[in-house]
Amino acid sequence: MPVGLASVAVSAHANIKAVQRMLGHAKASMTLDIYADLFDGDLDAVSDALDHAVSLASVGKMWANP
Repeated sequence: MPVGLASVAVSAHANIKAVQRMLGHAKASMTLDIYADLFDGDLDAVSDALDHAVSLASVGKMWANP
């Protein structure tokens, strides 16, 4: 059950501290050590969000300069 619960929580973008508490782990590092592979997909989402933020910032600067 813990793997399924952790998987659902990670899929719902739960904070690692929330997942840690749900699973009863003493530290978030323990949760990450055990379930780190569930977070691999988050790297792509973070990368996409950063790319989007940078592009928005660049467009604003481009329009601000006459």
